[in-house]
Amino acid sequence: MTQAGRPTVEFFYCAACPWTYLAFVRLREAATRTGATLAFRPVVAEWIDGRASGPFGAELASANPRIAAYVEKDLADWDRFCGAGIRFPDPPSSCVELAQRGAVVASEAGRGTPYVAGLFRAAFVEGRDTGDRSVVLEVASAAGLPLDDFERRLEDPGSLEAVRANTEELVRRGGFGSPTVFVGEDMYFGHERIPLVESALMHGAEQPFIAPGEHGR
Repeated sequence: MTQAGRPTVEFFYCAACPWTYLAFVRLREAATRTGATLAFRPVVAEWIDGRASGPFGAELASANPRIAAYVEKDLADWDRFCGAGIRFPDPPSSCVELAQRGAVVASEAGRGTPYVAGLFRAAFVEGRDTGDRSVVLEVASAAGLPLDDFERRLEDPGSLEAVRANTEELVRRGGFGSPTVFVGEDMYFGHERIPLVESALMHGAEQPFIAPGEHGR
């Protein structure tokens, strides 16, 4: 999928997941380097077969303290690597459905990127509850969205239907969690795959890049 000659990458994401926040940070950088357009596709992870998002092995981690300890270390390692500065909301965020509905409204208004960036910043840099309506409205206002119109469209059943449709589409296309990225019909799950996403975007550009390891071919 392209837009005016620029490759487009679809980002199916649930804003409640710290791993998805890391993917967002890395994907924005990859999009900048490749000139790609980001298409935000907000989902609610719990609607995907009733499971929350997370890395491979998250189910095992919940039952095995050694795995849980390593998952915590792994997240901290990746946090340092990405320079994201993760801070968890305390108590944990409540349901993110409203925040995801807000993402639909923001994208339709052409303010998807600043809204999603603000949402992740609120959750994992400021440690705020993005399930709280007042936080969602603050994020929307900071993203340049007129609040009267934003609130009206937020309550429109269409915003909820769009989030449900995104979630159903993700499952239909073979997805099973957040974050999931599509370049065309090529699917990539997890923030660790962003270098592969960037490579795919490089090869799909009108003037292809030379990816690492491909010099001299």
